[in-house]
Amino acid sequence: MKSILVLTVAISAFISSSASAAIATFQQYDAWQFSVTNGILSQPLSVITENFSAYSGSYSNPLVGTTGPIEWSAEAVSYVPNPTNIVANSGWLSTNGADENLVFTFATGVYAVGGNFFSRDASFNVIPALVGIFFEDGSSSMQYVSSTSGFSGFISNQLAITSLTVSVYPDPAGVNFAAVDNLYFGIPVPAPSALGLLGLAGLVGRRRR
Repeated sequence: MKSILVLTVAISAFISSSASAAIATFQQYDAWQFSVTNGILSQPLSVITENFSAYSGSYSNPLVGTTGPIEWSAEAVSYVPNPTNIVANSGWLSTNGADENLVFTFATGVYAVGGNFFSRDASFNVIPALVGIFFEDGSSSMQYVSSTSGFSGFISNQLAITSLTVSVYPDPAGVNFAAVDNLYFGIPVPAPSALGLLGLAGLVGRRRR
């Protein structure tokens, strides 16, 4: 019942603000996933998960990866010259410099995105912090996060989401690193006719071989 109530509030807020904002915010994965796959706020979408388990060590800016049909990049961005790079450890992806922004960009076709966003210290321990998620259209979300299970999810009802920025607000400064554990993409479900064409193409390909 509580999840349904939260979902109802999120939908109401989204509808009332749709004239000025096209992105709805969720803080529960189940509510976000239900809305994404059932097309509650937009078209039905398929959820694809990147858990970063294939990455380990340090990577130069930007780190470019592919998850299913989605090409993404992750970059450490700083307000001072010479930002560091990206580091991966135990399925976490984060900046390698304290107080830097973690910026993700996506290829076209992503209409929903979510993740477990948080702050870590230099020893890869979670630090409670205020975590902000910012989008190119000016939409944003702020959440106090104290574990890797803190979730923020977003759905756009109009335009594809092409980037998001993760910022952590530390106290004191110089010890917090923006991090993510799991990144979820919502992409359009292929129409039945498209699926049929894909199946036919596969059949023709097999016959040719």
